[in-house]
Amino acid sequence: MKFSELSLDTLLQAEPGALYEQALRLRHGDGVATDWHTARRMFGFLALAAHSASRYQLGVMNLRGEAGIKNPVCALMWFRLAHGRDEPRAASQITMLSEELTAIDTRRALRMMAQSEKSVELFMAARQNESTESTESTQAMALLGAQLLSGVGVEQDEAIAVQWLQRAVTRNHPYAQLTLGMAYATGRGVRKNISTAVHLLELSSKQGLPEAHYQLAQLLEQHPKLIRSPNQARHLYESAADHGHVLAQLRLGHLLRGDWIPTTQNVLANEVTTVRHKSVSNRNKDPDLINSLAYFRLAAEQGLADAQFEVGQMYAQGLGTLQIFEEAVHWYALSARQGHAKAQFNLAFLYAHGQGVEQNYVKAYEWYRISHLCTYPLAKKAMELTAKKISVGEIEMADWRADSFVYNLPTRVKTALKSKEAYCVS
Repeated sequence: MKFSELSLDTLLQAEPGALYEQALRLRHGDGVATDWHTARRMFGFLALAAHSASRYQLGVMNLRGEAGIKNPVCALMWFRLAHGRDEPRAASQITMLSEELTAIDTRRALRMMAQSEKSVELFMAARQNESTESTESTQAMALLGAQLLSGVGVEQDEAIAVQWLQRAVTRNHPYAQLTLGMAYATGRGVRKNISTAVHLLELSSKQGLPEAHYQLAQLLEQHPKLIRSPNQARHLYESAADHGHVLAQLRLGHLLRGDWIPTTQNVLANEVTTVRHKSVSNRNKDPDLINSLAYFRLAAEQGLADAQFEVGQMYAQGLGTLQIFEEAVHWYALSARQGHAKAQFNLAFLYAHGQGVEQNYVKAYEWYRISHLCTYPLAKKAMELTAKKISVGEIEMADWRADSFVYNLPTRVKTALKSKEAYCVS
C-alpha cells in the first residue's frame, strides 16, 4: 500500500499484528520495495496503542535517520518506552545513547516520554468511544490531532493529524476548529486554503475561544480583503485581550500606538483617513496612546518580556503618560532579565546617563555587554565607549558578571509566550 493511500480509517481497521509485520517488511524491503515513510506511519500508529516492538522500530529509525533526519533524543524516548520483557533489545540501545547524549538531552527524552504516555491515553479514549460521539472522545480526537501535528511525544504525522481533527470538527469541537483552521492557513497536512482557514477560525471564535479570536484577527491582517467591516479585527483582538490573551494585548498596544504601522496596514485606522499627526506636546494625553499603554501593561503584568519592554518605552518617551524614567528603568529591567536584547541596551543607556537611576558606568558597561552577547547590533560600540570610563579591574568583573548572566539565561526565562526577534538568539 502506498503512503498516500494509508488513511486513518485503514489503520483503525487493520489487525495490529498484521500491520506490524507489513511495516517491518516495508522497512527492510523484505519481498517488497523499501518504503520507510509508510513503515514509519504504521509503526507510529501502533506506538499510540503502546505496541512495544513498534516503539523499538521507531527508536532504530530515528537513530539511523530513516524517513527523516537523525534524532537520537527521540530514539532514546522510543527505546525507553519499548524497554521491558516484551522488547529486551532496547536495553543495549538505552545504555549506548545514555553515554552519548548530554544530561539535558536525557531530561528532554524523559519529558517527551510523559507526553507520549498522554498520547496513548488520548488514542484509547478517541478510539474506544468513537461510535458514541461522547464529549470525552471528541476532546481526545482534538488533542491527539494537535499532538500529531507538533510531533512532541509521538511520530509527527500531519496528514493523520488532520484526519483526527476533521472527525472532531464534525462534532463542532472549538479547539479542533482552531487547530485545523491554522493547518489550512499554513498548509500543514492539507493544501493551503485561506478561505477555509477563516471559516474554521470563525466557527471556533463564535464558541468563545480567545486563541481563535487572536488567530482570526492575525489572519485578517495578513489578508485585508477578507475583512468584512473596519472594526472586525479590532473587536477580535479586544475580545481575546479581555480574556487575558497576552499576545492580543501586545498587538493592540502596537496598533493603537501606530508609530511603525503604515496606515494602509493598520486595521484599527478608519477606512479612508490619512496618517494622524499626533501633537508632541500632548502625546502624554493622547487617547490612543493611553489605551496603548494600558494594553501593553496588561501583557507586561503577565510576564511577557516584549510587553515589559514596550511599557518601558512608553514611560521613557512619555507616550500616553508622563515621562517617568524611574518607571522605564523598572520595566526595562524586568524585560532585560528575560533576555530582551534591546531592553538590555536601553537599561544600559539609562545607567550611563543617570536617567531614572543613579549614574553608574560599570552597570552601564555590564548591560551593554549583555546586550552585545545577545546580538543587539548597536551594543558593541556603546560598550567600547563606556569601557573607556572605567578601570581594567571593573571591566574584568563586569565581563564576568555579564558572561555568567548570559550563560544562565535559559534558566531565567520562565514565560513561554515570547516572540523570537528581540530575544537573545543568533
